[in-house]
Amino acid sequence: MERKHCPGGDAMFLSTQHHPQILSRDCYTSEEVLQKELDAVLLPAWHAVALKSELPQNGSYVTFEIYGRPIILWRYDDQVHCFLNVCSHRYSKLRSDSCGTCERLRCQYHGWQFDETGNVRKIPDAKSFRPLKQGMLGLKKYRAEACGELIFINLSDEGPSLQEFLGDTFTTYQEWFSPEMHTAAVLNRPIQANWKCLVENALETYHTTEVHPKTFGDSPSEEDCEHKLDEWGSSLKVDFSEEKSFRASLDKFGHWLVGRERTPEYHHIAHYPNVMIAHLSLYRWVECVIPVTPHQSISVVRLMCHVGQKGKLRRLWNRYLISRWANDFLFQVGEEDAQVMTQVQQGLHSVDQPLGGLISTREERVYHFQNYIDRAVNNGHGQPPRDTIPISYKGRTS
Repeated sequence: MERKHCPGGDAMFLSTQHHPQILSRDCYTSEEVLQKELDAVLLPAWHAVALKSELPQNGSYVTFEIYGRPIILWRYDDQVHCFLNVCSHRYSKLRSDSCGTCERLRCQYHGWQFDETGNVRKIPDAKSFRPLKQGMLGLKKYRAEACGELIFINLSDEGPSLQEFLGDTFTTYQEWFSPEMHTAAVLNRPIQANWKCLVENALETYHTTEVHPKTFGDSPSEEDCEHKLDEWGSSLKVDFSEEKSFRASLDKFGHWLVGRERTPEYHHIAHYPNVMIAHLSLYRWVECVIPVTPHQSISVVRLMCHVGQKGKLRRLWNRYLISRWANDFLFQVGEEDAQVMTQVQQGLHSVDQPLGGLISTREERVYHFQNYIDRAVNNGHGQPPRDTIPISYKGRTS
């Protein structure tokens, strides 16, 4: 039931036949299911939420919301700290602006001030609060760690470190998202679809011919693809060294501009449940999908690119040219995906049950992801019979 690629062989998908759809439609529309997913896989996970360039100096902060929690990231002494953006005095949000700079975190309501540990450092008219024990009213703090220029947060006090979560890819991402990279796009896009629809869309290339004809073009051939499936996630590599097109010529010209050797390969890695990181030519991007409701999600995307060595005059031109092209490309692809995801979600809400529910070999990463969610949330109770599941987990077939 499983096929492995051999050098010089003719296929790089792992499966020889299609798969069943594991997750039922209510898994994409139910409040109860979403709450189970939050408890089982999302809240304990690491989330890629920002880049260091968004906190350019000590005192810089950014604010956002995740899972109903107002969050503030604050850079202090060159370390990034993550807090619940709620004052422990009378529960006002500390800051309501999206970004800014401050020497201490200061509540906009009564002026309480907090340090990098979350402890109260100043209380106006403090004598009126006596007696008040040291550390009694500190801010709630969450874990924040960096990998290269990527900033991740974790809302759970326990669980693996970021390096343990990313495993062997940790050092790879440090190289991909190095300080020499330029931030080309910071995008938080609301999409009217279940979070799993967005993840599944990113895990397959089957839709590219229909949805992205002018951006990605035809789906890559199986001979040029390589799928890898692990317990923590999955990955795709596409070799486009033989591609002869205007896009390939433009890519070669871009590498000449920035003075880098060309690597004609697309590499997409998914860290389940909701973080995806990609490498393409001069570009690196990360996407973290955050559910808001069963039918709405936020796609948090950060894009970085090579623009040449610092100090070189043409680096300024490259920043404009390559960053603009990257922004236009990313925006168009995102819009194309957002539009079709909305249609998928509307189809999932159909009163009548549609026929079908098949996953092709090209979409086997989707099946792998669904299996992961089902096993984590339902302890595997929703799986079809074992003999209909041709998929590899670390060298064994389930």
